[in-house]
Amino acid sequence: MNNIIPLEYQGHPVRFNNDGWVNATDIAAKFGKLPNEWVRLPETMAYIQALERRYGKIPYVKTSKARKDRGGGTWLHSKLAVRFARWLSVDFEIWCDEQIDALIRGNIPVYNDERINAIFLLDKPTSWEKRFQHPFYQALSRMSGLPYAGHVGGCPSLFGMITAKWVYQVVLPESVYDEARQLAKGSKDKIHQYLKSEAQQLLQDQLVAVTTLANGCVDYKDFEARCVQAFGKSGMQGLLIFPSQQGGSHAARLQ
Repeated sequence: MNNIIPLEYQGHPVRFNNDGWVNATDIAAKFGKLPNEWVRLPETMAYIQALERRYGKIPYVKTSKARKDRGGGTWLHSKLAVRFARWLSVDFEIWCDEQIDALIRGNIPVYNDERINAIFLLDKPTSWEKRFQHPFYQALSRMSGLPYAGHVGGCPSLFGMITAKWVYQVVLPESVYDEARQLAKGSKDKIHQYLKSEAQQLLQDQLVAVTTLANGCVDYKDFEARCVQAFGKSGMQGLLIFPSQQGGSHAARLQ
């Protein structure tokens, strides 16, 4: 999905493209819902069929497995966007209609990295809370065969690589991740302490997804292949070297 335009609704990131398509995955999460719940409604299916009769059988719903900052998620055609927004909230429906109108008129401002970062990041870190719970590391340990006995003595370096590659870099735009790393650098702060609440929720959802996926994998190669399939991202190819148990585990500072 090219020409992505990131906007913000009540502190929650919402992405459009310049044709008026909206990323339904982003905003549905704010309301605790899933896009497919709406798409499968009988009245939605009837509406799409009516659109097809009038405008032809063009795609009105698209799903991409790319990274979220590269267009991943479920996207809805502009002719569905406002109707979907109404299902979530009347206030959001009005806001969404205004944004699509501005897109059509060419009045949407350009968002550079600085403005995108401001949508996701805080100026100062919040107080520390344990975000990466034991079930996450236990799932990685079971999948990889590497030992994990709590954070005493550090975790295997592979766990830190997985956290960066399949948690942070999947849900955060590249500029946001880089800026958060710089903010936390040289301090005891963690990356997640600089994320706004909506970005924290994206992080939490991704942690659950990765934990669930890891629990169903037989080994690291299986895990990597399933992550690529699920999240549409090959990651840092050639940079990730799986450490053998014989070689020992290396302590990593997990963010």
